[in-house]
Amino acid sequence: MQTFFVTQIYLLYGAAFLLADGYGVRFPLLLSLRYHFRINGSVRLLLIIAGFVISLLLAFFPVDPGPPLFGDLIPSLNVLSLAFYYLYLSLRGEQEGGEGDGSVLHATATYVEHNRRGVGIATVVIACLHFVIPHYVLI
Repeated sequence: MQTFFVTQIYLLYGAAFLLADGYGVRFPLLLSLRYHFRINGSVRLLLIIAGFVISLLLAFFPVDPGPPLFGDLIPSLNVLSLAFYYLYLSLRGEQEGGEGDGSVLHATATYVEHNRRGVGIATVVIACLHFVIPHYVLI
């Protein structure tokens, strides 16, 4: 049950992070969340590690009415893509050249960068559906 709530918090933080550019003027809290991510290395590390752990927990221990393996596939993939995106942003901030064009990190980050608003809205929708009807967000 705690995994469920931690997943909700992680997904909503990810959505706020992605929607900060479009809605940051109206909601300054979104910009401050993004600022803390850029400035504080421990926040970046916490989000990256938490993303991979939450994704594994959702894959192997889904919400009760789901099947025992990959029951929460859609939220798990969303959390995993957010963790890869955070990892890419952290590595890009430390290295000038960045990752190669063929890496998973580069592919995920490129997709999210081009579709930041759409991915942010999709993350909000997945978080809401997973909160309201958790047993319907299955395979």
